[in-house]
Amino acid sequence: MNPTASGPSLKSGVTQVNLSNQESLPMSAIPTTDGMQAETIAALLDGKLRKDLGLEPEDLKIGLTVARNLLNRGHQGEAMRLYAVLVLCQPTEVDFQVGLANCASAMGEHYIALQAASAVIALAPSDPRGYLLSGRSCFHTGSFAEAEQDLGDALGLAEQTGHDVVRREADMLLGRIAAARAAL
Repeated sequence: MNPTASGPSLKSGVTQVNLSNQESLPMSAIPTTDGMQAETIAALLDGKLRKDLGLEPEDLKIGLTVARNLLNRGHQGEAMRLYAVLVLCQPTEVDFQVGLANCASAMGEHYIALQAASAVIALAPSDPRGYLLSGRSCFHTGSFAEAEQDLGDALGLAEQTGHDVVRREADMLLGRIAAARAAL
C-alpha cells in the first residue's frame, strides 16, 4: 500500500503517525502491546474506563448477574460481549475474568478462555478456579501435560479451600485424560 498525505500511514522506524486529517501524534503517545506506557497500563488496571463512564464497582456487579443469566439461558454471544465489557471496565476483578473464561469455554473459544484463566491465576493465585479454567482450556486444545498440571493444582487448592464444584470438575477432567492415555 502506498501511503498518501490524506490516508493512514505507518512505516517501520518512523517517529510520527499521520491518520488522515488528524494532527500527527508522536509514536510514544500511542499505546502498543510491546511498549504500552506504564501510566496507560496502570490507569486501565485501576478501572479508568469504568470511572470515565461514571460507574461504580457495585454497578458492574449487576452486569455480572445479567451476563451469568444470559449464559445460562443460552445467549452465549450476548453474554460474551457483556463479560468483555466488564473485564475492560475492571480488569482486576477476578469474578469478571472467571465469567469471561467460562463463557469463552462454553463457546469453544478455548484460547480466549486460557487468557482469562491466566489473568485469574495472576490476580488470585490461591483461587482454584483459575487453575481449573486453565486446565480445562488446555484439555480442549490438546495440551494434556499442561492440563494435568493445572488440574492437579486446581484439585489440591479445591481440597484445601473446600471448593467442591472445582474439585469435582478437575477430578472428572483428570479422569478423562487418564482414560485417553490408557486407550493409547
